[in-house]
Amino acid sequence: MKEGEAAAFRTDWLENRVDAQQLGLDITNTYGSWPYFADKMEERFKDSFEKETAKNEILTLRQGNETAQAFFERFEEKKRWAGYTNRINEEFLVSLLRRNMNKPLVDRVIYGGHIPRDYQEWKRELIRIDYIWREREKEKKGSDTGKKPYSEQKKEGEKKKDGTGYTYTGSGERMEVDKAKFRTEGRCYRCGEKGHRSFECKDAQKRKPQFNVREFLEKMTKEEREKLLEGF
Repeated sequence: MKEGEAAAFRTDWLENRVDAQQLGLDITNTYGSWPYFADKMEERFKDSFEKETAKNEILTLRQGNETAQAFFERFEEKKRWAGYTNRINEEFLVSLLRRNMNKPLVDRVIYGGHIPRDYQEWKRELIRIDYIWREREKEKKGSDTGKKPYSEQKKEGEKKKDGTGYTYTGSGERMEVDKAKFRTEGRCYRCGEKGHRSFECKDAQKRKPQFNVREFLEKMTKEEREKLLEGF
């Protein structure tokens, strides 16, 4: 623990332990205790690990076959976990969008006559143009295949909703959520429940990158634990 966050943790630990000893406090169950040490390690490094994981993942996040709207839902989550929430990060985020979203879509935005000025403009234009392109592709496909019998149209057009608020077609494919409607009703568009916003949803938290510091420490042998504590 000689560099970075680890070195800072070690310094804080030593200073706090010395302060406690100078005050004549019993440190048996605190700075002389392995469980207490494990608690402090987990508290210090868990969020730091998740932040670094998100920073790495956002670099390689690709659009692929999904809609621009769906891509931005994932991108915004990674952006928030990585701490890229200030305007100072916008130029970097735009460079990621131009590199990682589908090239034909990015080109349509660039050569559309108006290059977006900031991250929010890029987001709006990418979603708008992607939606228009997909709708045109559907129309082309529909005109090529011709009309299907009414019974088949009805079957394909059937939609079902589950408790999450997502709409499904008859084939079981999930459609995009009407977010405006959910916002008006004060409901989370991820789970359909009231009382919290989408980025606070437990469903989203389940997908959050996890690192169990306590599990890592508990796998250490007794000798390794004693040696680690002695080093502090």
